[in-house]
Amino acid sequence: MGSTTTDRATFFDGLAAEFLQHYRTGPRFVAITGVAAADLPAAADAFADALRAAGQRVERFHVAADSGADELRAEVVTPFRSHSPEGVLVVDGPGLLSDGLRGFWNFSVWTEHDPERDADWSFVSTGRKDPLGAPREVASVLFDDADPERPRRLFADSC
Repeated sequence: MGSTTTDRATFFDGLAAEFLQHYRTGPRFVAITGVAAADLPAAADAFADALRAAGQRVERFHVAADSGADELRAEVVTPFRSHSPEGVLVVDGPGLLSDGLRGFWNFSVWTEHDPERDADWSFVSTGRKDPLGAPREVASVLFDDADPERPRRLFADSC
């Protein structure tokens, strides 16, 4: 099956549980990025809220499209590491899985926005090659936010 759909709260609670299963302690870094039509701030806020409900200390940050690795490191990552040894930094913005920024994140979420996609969609089932390539391929999780109240987890691999 190419995707699963659930209500918003359950989806983000499950995503938080998945993240915490692998990243329990220390300063942890999460990227929320995706296609231009996706509502990245809303997804990042919902994920941060689910982490807080799970007892985590969370900080949120938004980066602009033109933010580079040096700027992100100096203005966001280094200050967070210095004052939040056990927290989670959830960052949203475009391009966070580009080659220069990919290594910053423990966990990443790629957000799609395609109201026409059917529930069994995948690149394998359609026989198409992913035109976006690496950013989508390296994300920890893919989901579609076309219906904000019922996000769909996407599985675009061949498993």
